Amino acid sequence: QFVQVIEERQGLKIGAIEETAYKMGYIDKEQLHRLAQPLLKSGYGEYLLQLD
Repeated sequence: QFVQVIEERQGLKIGAIEETAYKMGYIDKEQLHRLAQPLLKSGYGEYLLQLD
């Protein structure tokens, strides 16, 4: 519950390695979108697609 509350308040996901890799420049936007595709049903994929 603690993690959920923090994520909701800050609008960020805790432990999102794809997000970290994207923001640090290890992967580009195309790679991020490719990684997000199989995760769309979980909602996490939608979150990744909204990053920019």
